[in-house]
Amino acid sequence: MRRNISYPPVSRRRGGYLYYSAVGVLTEVQVDRKSGEQTLLSAHTWVDCGAPIVPQLVMSQAEGGLAMGLGQAWYEDMPLYEGGPGDGTWNFHRYRLPRAKDVAVWNTRFELLEPLSETDAPKGIAEVVMIPIIASAVSGVNHATGQFFRELPVTAEKIKERLA
Repeated sequence: MRRNISYPPVSRRRGGYLYYSAVGVLTEVQVDRKSGEQTLLSAHTWVDCGAPIVPQLVMSQAEGGLAMGLGQAWYEDMPLYEGGPGDGTWNFHRYRLPRAKDVAVWNTRFELLEPLSETDAPKGIAEVVMIPIIASAVSGVNHATGQFFRELPVTAEKIKERLA
């Protein structure tokens, strides 16, 4: 049995998880098997951002993250090299961006989790809010079609081709 135990001093700086938010998303996805068009029917996002300084700002960032993540998962297809976005002629007219109808505005919920304690510091969210929607949206297509897609974006054309 150990009798002489020395624990290191407590330091919040050692845990990166204390400074960055945890985010989870659950999506309901529908796929039209003839056209390959995918539809987000509903989404629920949970954000653990500690004690938010401006909760409305966190919610707005989560809403934007949903649209950004869905765009990367399903719509934003840009060719590499010549003719790609690096040639200086690309703008929003060259690829599809998610719109309100694409992000299930009326069936989407965002929930800020309560701080774990009164001393729970604010945590940064930035683009971390878009990461889980990508996986959730693609997993939704996988479950709806029975097909596993390994490359983004999972466009309607790719879905239609795979289901043919």
